[in-house]
Amino acid sequence: MSKSAGEPPRTGTGLTKDESKVTPGWEQALASPDRVQALAEGKMSIKDFMNISGPEMLEMAIIAFQFYEQGRYKEAEALFRGLSNLDPKEPYYMTALGAVYLAQEQLDEALRCFNYSIEVNGKEIASYVNRGEVYLRQGKVMEAAQDFKKAVDLDPSGKDPLVHRARVLAAAALEALDAGNKQKEEGGGAKKAAEKSEKGGSKPAPKAAAAKKKK
Repeated sequence: MSKSAGEPPRTGTGLTKDESKVTPGWEQALASPDRVQALAEGKMSIKDFMNISGPEMLEMAIIAFQFYEQGRYKEAEALFRGLSNLDPKEPYYMTALGAVYLAQEQLDEALRCFNYSIEVNGKEIASYVNRGEVYLRQGKVMEAAQDFKKAVDLDPSGKDPLVHRARVLAAAALEALDAGNKQKEEGGGAKKAAEKSEKGGSKPAPKAAAAKKKK
């Protein structure tokens, strides 16, 4: 019987040429006591333990982002949560997960995600902009203004598109503070600023993952 087109060449062992090169006992090497210990002590991520490559992680992040854009938030949430579990030291995944929660008005969950991302990397602009939006919607105008200012300070030249949004929302937050002071009412003016936030919520831009996963 002739070999079908596209079928990989086979060796005498019955395996494909690539499969025949797999190191014997690779399963035991992957789950060696040293690697298991490193995983247990938090010195190794699940991604590295399972030997998942950067391009594979990026592929999953792109799919998750596409789900987000399509409004398929449950699927996006599941993928971004899985990615953050695989590589908890990569703040982008938790930032993106927080953006998914923010889109669904699950503010407490979103805030938890952004707080974690900032703790891991205090220079993650998207985390500050998104957390600022959470604060706006919670009526915490001063905290929101501080986060927007931090985002602008991290990129004073405004190369990141999110910085423009931070400037707009910072102005809205300051306007809300002035209105609140004049009215002498707690949260006065915060509603208007929150409405500006809701008109264009920040997205978990895939470029962040792409830049950091080229390994």
